[in-house]
Amino acid sequence: MPLLARMLAAPMVIDVRPGAVASLGTVLADRRIATSGRVAVAVGPSQGDSIAAELELSDAEIFRVPDGSHDSAVQLGKRLRAGNYEALAGIGGGKTIDVTKFAANMAGIPMVAVATNLSHDGIASPISSLEHESGKGSYGVVMPVAVLVDLDRVRCAPQPLATAGIGDMVANLSAVADWELSAVDTGEHVDGLAAAMSRSAAQATPCPMSSSPCSPRR
Repeated sequence: MPLLARMLAAPMVIDVRPGAVASLGTVLADRRIATSGRVAVAVGPSQGDSIAAELELSDAEIFRVPDGSHDSAVQLGKRLRAGNYEALAGIGGGKTIDVTKFAANMAGIPMVAVATNLSHDGIASPISSLEHESGKGSYGVVMPVAVLVDLDRVRCAPQPLATAGIGDMVANLSAVADWELSAVDTGEHVDGLAAAMSRSAAQATPCPMSSSPCSPRR
């Protein structure tokens, strides 16, 4: 039978707005991701600690992610398996989220990605990019069940991280143009859905940023 359609996996929840991180507890409960409150939270070295302190997750245990290495991901995965957690939330930048995705996959529990900056294009991807003794490797994982991007926190991130993320998104346009040029010159097949999604991501109107001063929400 011919393949008449393709199915694309996606997170159950994608919440991009000012103050989105405050809904983490609600997302975990309402979506039945965690029912008993036994949740682990992995935080990065930047804004992660301050965000974790504001969350209304009284039974959550906080784990700190020191770097984006494979060793850190494995160690976190072992601690999660030993602790019998229901779910894991990763709060931070790209390295923290990649480590968290790998650890959650290793422990066999759902993961929620809470991004604090824009310089990471794999927030919801089924891949973790981790550093090891020979460089960097890509590891297949289960994608996050939910993605939260708090635009107030994005504003508080270092400016180079925001600029890098925006540049990465705009580069989708030139990447698609290169792909189409290759199709003309070499006959390379262009996937229409992938090209349309890339263009849409680059051309989409961004959500308005909060104009409030850069400080933790109360």
